Amino acid sequence: MSLEEYNKQDPLGFDGDKHEGVDSNTLEVRADDPSFQDLVNDPHRGLRMRHIQLLSISGAVGAGVFVSIGGPLTSAGPLGLLIGIIVWSTVIIGASNCLIEMTTLLPIDGGFITFAGRFMDETIGKAVGWNFLLAQATLVCFELTALNVMIQYWTLTLHPAVAISVGIVLFATLQLYSVRWFGEAEFWISIFKIILQIGLTLYTLIAMCGGNPKHDKFGFRAWKDPGPFAGETAALRMKGIWDAVLWACFALGGPDWISLIGGEAQNPRKILPKAFNSTVIRIVGFFVIGGLCVGINAPSNDPALLGAIAAGAPGAAKSPYIISMNRLEIPVLPDIVNALVMLSIFSTGNAALFTSSRALYTLSLKGGAPSIFKRLNRNGVPYVAVTAILLFSTLAYLSVNSGSVVVLNWFLSLVGAANLVNWTSIALTYMRFRKGLIAQGRLNNDFLPVRAWLQPLSSWWVVIAAPIAFVASGYALMVPGGWAGDSFIFTYGAVFIFAGFIIFFKTYDVLVKKKPLKMFIPAEEIDVTTGLDVIEALTAASNIQDEQDKKTMGRKVSDFFF
Repeated sequence: MSLEEYNKQDPLGFDGDKHEGVDSNTLEVRADDPSFQDLVNDPHRGLRMRHIQLLSISGAVGAGVFVSIGGPLTSAGPLGLLIGIIVWSTVIIGASNCLIEMTTLLPIDGGFITFAGRFMDETIGKAVGWNFLLAQATLVCFELTALNVMIQYWTLTLHPAVAISVGIVLFATLQLYSVRWFGEAEFWISIFKIILQIGLTLYTLIAMCGGNPKHDKFGFRAWKDPGPFAGETAALRMKGIWDAVLWACFALGGPDWISLIGGEAQNPRKILPKAFNSTVIRIVGFFVIGGLCVGINAPSNDPALLGAIAAGAPGAAKSPYIISMNRLEIPVLPDIVNALVMLSIFSTGNAALFTSSRALYTLSLKGGAPSIFKRLNRNGVPYVAVTAILLFSTLAYLSVNSGSVVVLNWFLSLVGAANLVNWTSIALTYMRFRKGLIAQGRLNNDFLPVRAWLQPLSSWWVVIAAPIAFVASGYALMVPGGWAGDSFIFTYGAVFIFAGFIIFFKTYDVLVKKKPLKMFIPAEEIDVTTGLDVIEALTAASNIQDEQDKKTMGRKVSDFFF
């Protein structure tokens, strides 16, 4: 069978029908095939390695590592903060180990959302999709509100609706036409984000050695006074470390984004393994180094830091870096940092809009959302889904009346809780995937393009750690005088929403579609083969294209770094 004949049978290969009799080992792929260029130049697969890596970094590294990290520093201390970040980093690495095997085997639209439907149950897949969609759409609102807060660092006279409106218009400009516009914009913005992190790390190193206007060689003074941990008792120190873990639950991410956009990657079998491994290391490095730096720049009992957090100070005013710069009487630099943090926030919101719209598009393909969201423009952009998320993001205007800090806390709690549900579902999906491979005799290097390390231990660690973090995330509500109804709803509401979607879709399937009631797909029936043939054809065609293309100097430099 030629590639042209195969494409006539099913151009995309992901319509849910098995292609019996199509052997990918005998599928011919030739550069002179009429369908060759259609396959390698598919506008829907417009993301290269550099786009995917920096998009993942862009989505994971927002204002948290630069600004809100001051909160857990005051409650945990510098070493406690580092411990909390490192503990949760192991969960992120475990989730990445789960996703790398599934996504490199089947780099398709919807990523882990599609996998949940194929490897666990169609109903669970839809619930996972809606949970992720709501988390990312809420993150768009969070970042738009945060933009306004950052502007308040300079002026309090600008109406909050102005910054939010400008952000929404810019998001629409970058996302409604072509995925390459979005990819290129995120690539260059993420470069600035990396420059900011490297710059703040160098600032810390130079300033602590005395390279500041006061010539104060403060070194690790904050680790000695008030000490590496905050809190006078062991119980308070443990509470502080746990606060740092909970902050990391919201702040750290990345591998789920790589899985979701795998269906839009060029030559995914080549790109995705490198993207998973290198991106996770870079993200964890960002947060670990960032945690170390803030613990050097500001002591956990710094009056300026405690006062800024208690007063809900605007913008970067509560950033340990800015507090350090102001204490050392360094001019101009705080304004530059605030501007770059604003760019970082815009980038994270832009990436969240991208992933949430793709989640909505995937749900529509699977019957979990209205079919209107399936519509694509000529460049393969699900423009109706993008428009829907843009409309949802107008909830950021709530901050106009309720106050930016209050609304930010609402969004923060909801996103953090939904993320924990998301990590748990990814680990459970991998367990079913692995069980299906074992039952079908396919758990081997011949079938899987990539084998993750420490499996199945990684999946068990995620499926234990994430629910524990979720249950304990609202511990402050349980102490005397700590109860708040709105905080309870936003802290634990995600699991009730998730369960509600499962009940709704399962009831619909049983009562309307007359499907039998079952929780999981039997291991022997788990579908790990649909779409493999076209992925093999795409991989072969992409490899031929790579051999024929002459790399420019810019491409060689890009390949070296990414």
